[in-house]
Amino acid sequence: MTQPTGLRRYAQVFDRVAADYDAYRPGYPDAIIDVALRRGGLEAGARVLEVGCGTGKLTELLVARGLEVDAVDPGAAMIAAARKRVRDAPNVHFHHGRFEEVTLPEDDYDAVFSATAFHWVEPEVGWTKAAAHLHDRGLLALLVYAGVEHEGSGDVDREFRAVLEEHVPELLDGMPPMRDLDTLLRDARAARANVSAVWDSIMFEGSHDLTVDAAAALFEDVEIDHALESRDHTADELIALYRTSSLHARIPEELRPMVEAGDRTVVTRHGGSVRWWSANALVTARRVPR
Repeated sequence: MTQPTGLRRYAQVFDRVAADYDAYRPGYPDAIIDVALRRGGLEAGARVLEVGCGTGKLTELLVARGLEVDAVDPGAAMIAAARKRVRDAPNVHFHHGRFEEVTLPEDDYDAVFSATAFHWVEPEVGWTKAAAHLHDRGLLALLVYAGVEHEGSGDVDREFRAVLEEHVPELLDGMPPMRDLDTLLRDARAARANVSAVWDSIMFEGSHDLTVDAAAALFEDVEIDHALESRDHTADELIALYRTSSLHARIPEELRPMVEAGDRTVVTRHGGSVRWWSANALVTARRVPR
């Protein structure tokens, strides 16, 4: 297996900050999980594969619904945190390794889930491998909390972008401005003929290069749902969250204090707290019968 390329070179940084990732990253709304289960006709006992389980925030929701879960992650510390989260649940088994390289049964799963992780899988491998693990008409369910411009949050985003422009302008290359919810959904729905193009659109409008032509022949019945949510962050909370991101890892270590100081100034300018809106997006598709 070749080494990750492009932004996917940073896929392993999260394991170094597993404890903070678990503490500061948000989870996923129950309502969105239930939509996915209805889409796939999934009930207790259904066999599902989770790609990139991280610290188990989606895993515990799947386990609680009685699904039989095989959870894959390349980070040992991430899996350790996920094990703590699900305790001794008998219906989950963890597999340490990159999804591209882990050996699991083909044509064996009712669903493949992935939450804020599938963009780290090499697309030339990931879409085909996910399809190979699924039964015919099995469900692919991808989740992410995508930031959207809502009630002035775009202005705040532009102020944070100005901080990056001052200190690390090269990081803004290929990083499009935040979209409003209607635009994000319109762009994604326009790509529904190919689930990989839908996911590429939602994940920063193509900056992860996720579109693979072959995926259009592997998956059909692509649908998009969302749950709009907001969270208020103090400067300390926001910086703690950023420190769990690949963006933070890409900032040279000597420049991070200056970027964080600039972010603190932005939050102070807004009264000590900023509101962040996200579309907790769900993309589902069905495996085309062989």
